[in-house]
Amino acid sequence: MMFQANEWRDFSGGLVSFSPKARSAWHTHPKGQTLIVIDGEIYTGTQGGIVQVAHKGDVISCPPNVKHWHGAGESQSGAHIALTSEVNGKNVVWLEKVSDEEYKNALKKASKFDQ
Repeated sequence: MMFQANEWRDFSGGLVSFSPKARSAWHTHPKGQTLIVIDGEIYTGTQGGIVQVAHKGDVISCPPNVKHWHGAGESQSGAHIALTSEVNGKNVVWLEKVSDEEYKNALKKASKFDQ
């Protein structure tokens, strides 16, 4: 964590780094999330099957309550700053792990991030 939400700021910030092949679990954000890619490649996949790869300087918007995951590619690491808003003190709902099969299929479908 870089900083927490407080009485005058309803969002927190964190630095997240992924080694090659690493990814988060499926999750949602009750009030959305903004990611600023600062190094390498960051993949984001949604439950609906949309998978995009973003590079340094790209900004990714994750709408509220959309089931998704983030991670690195098979051979390159990546890092992003995550700005996550809160609703009633909660900023994320963690779900099941992304399986190896889901991850591999997602990488095959990935398209360049389009802001």
